[in-house]
Amino acid sequence: MNIGTRLTGWATLIAAYAAVVAGVIPFRELPPKRQQLWLLALAAGCALCWICVSWLVTARRRAVSRKRVTRKKYGPRSSRLVCWVLGFGIALASGAALCQGVGPDGPYGEWLAKVGQADGATHDVRIQRIVGEPRSTGVEINDVDEYASAVEVVLPFDSGSRRVTVENVHTPGMPEVGRTVRLLYAPSRPDLGVRETPDNDIGTFVGRLIALPAIWVLTFAAGVVTGMVLHRNESGVRSARRFTPRVHLPAAALLACGAGLVLPLLTGFPATGTGWALAAGAATTPWLALVWLFRTAGKARPS
Repeated sequence: MNIGTRLTGWATLIAAYAAVVAGVIPFRELPPKRQQLWLLALAAGCALCWICVSWLVTARRRAVSRKRVTRKKYGPRSSRLVCWVLGFGIALASGAALCQGVGPDGPYGEWLAKVGQADGATHDVRIQRIVGEPRSTGVEINDVDEYASAVEVVLPFDSGSRRVTVENVHTPGMPEVGRTVRLLYAPSRPDLGVRETPDNDIGTFVGRLIALPAIWVLTFAAGVVTGMVLHRNESGVRSARRFTPRVHLPAAALLACGAGLVLPLLTGFPATGTGWALAAGAATTPWLALVWLFRTAGKARPS
């Protein structure tokens, strides 16, 4: 294998690994996810370099083979490490795509992103006045009825203190003047408004404490199984390492389609159903590319 194809190939794998690991780790920035976008662009650039270098090496090898009758034969290079790297890489890419479907979405997610970019945080604020009549939510917390009400508070924005009315503030028991509530806002951006901190947000609970760990466990299990299967088919992995346009270009196109499907989740806040559909579609493309690669690599023969 040519040193140029080896370097560009491993550079592509390393950049791709960095991109997918950034997509599955617990700390994930809200859109626009610039770090993941840059890493995806880097991986795509390295892959393009690998394709170009491989194409040149293949063309040169064919030209040399026409001039020489015999060539020195070398034993097949071991691909055991590549089997495990590729197996876990495919699983991580699929898991990273699914992870993008977890988290705040829609208008609320966009508001959270703007507040975060403005260095917003949660603050304990005292109620100054109860606006209207509190209503029971029908929920009990420690045998105490929960109420939702509109309250007036004084917030110390950077431009000066302001009286603000906040809707749908939940409290265990009837709200009272002087009671402390937790509100989320950005002191430098009063125009963004104020909302109650979503301590009991069921979507956040399900996403952070159930969906993400489930995705991580399934990703690890899929990586182990895929690595074992590829290790048993090391000869197929070895043949797939040599660039063949009709084999690798369609596989690269499938991966590019997956990246295109996940881009809206990295740059914006689609609705929940749309986001999960995009994430699921993107998660299938690494497996489709792998199936295509090994179904066609064995049939391809260099001309």
